[in-house]
Amino acid sequence: MKTCYVLVAWMVFVPFFLQAQPEPAFEDIFMDKTMRIDYFHIGDANTEIITVDHIYQYGIWAGSRVKLIDHFNNGLYYVKIFDLESGRLVYSQGFNSYFGEYQTSSPAAEGIKRTYHESAVIPCPRKTIRFSLEKRDRKNKLHEVFSCQVDPEDIRIIKERVLDSSVKVIKAHVSGDPHKKVDIAIVGEGYTIDEFSKFKDDLKRFISSFFRYEPYRAMKDKFNIKGVFKPSQESGTDEPRANI
Repeated sequence: MKTCYVLVAWMVFVPFFLQAQPEPAFEDIFMDKTMRIDYFHIGDANTEIITVDHIYQYGIWAGSRVKLIDHFNNGLYYVKIFDLESGRLVYSQGFNSYFGEYQTSSPAAEGIKRTYHESAVIPCPRKTIRFSLEKRDRKNKLHEVFSCQVDPEDIRIIKERVLDSSVKVIKAHVSGDPHKKVDIAIVGEGYTIDEFSKFKDDLKRFISSFFRYEPYRAMKDKFNIKGVFKPSQESGTDEPRANI
């Protein structure tokens, strides 16, 4: 009984300790904009190379401005952002990737190297940060596999707004400020320009089904849903194995 009591006390103490760590203040470190870091992930089962492709700055930051550190400890990889001067962790997010899945495949084990294009989406920093990617080993411990400095004033960062007159955005369900809502984008695939009405009907059908079930029905006012329509040349989705 004594052992059980100590175990319970420890289980209660650990979350309290984690919660006691102060979260960084968003406004002190980040701007209300999004930064997207595109990079190439290259390798096989035994090798791994990461190189930055392009960095973009756009829009607002629609993610959380309160919970910036990911304490769930999930995912094969982790994006981590450190303040360059103090070395303090100011943002983190766990994730999985196609490259991580490829490393477990037979071609990767045979030494066939492949390249995957991946993106890290983070709040835009006010000053230079250290961008880090960490990966788990077989003992579930994270180790840094890539790191670089990112200066938000770098002239190579792409800040121009991408305009495409063929793209139409439909505000299908808007319940408020995106800073305080869950934002969902439904991107159409396989709709020709003459099937725009069908896309809108399918979008309405999805929303109707989505909010039919709990907990989404009770939290309908917590979501924003938009449809993104970019016409395809041919109707229907691609099926490469069927030569379609």
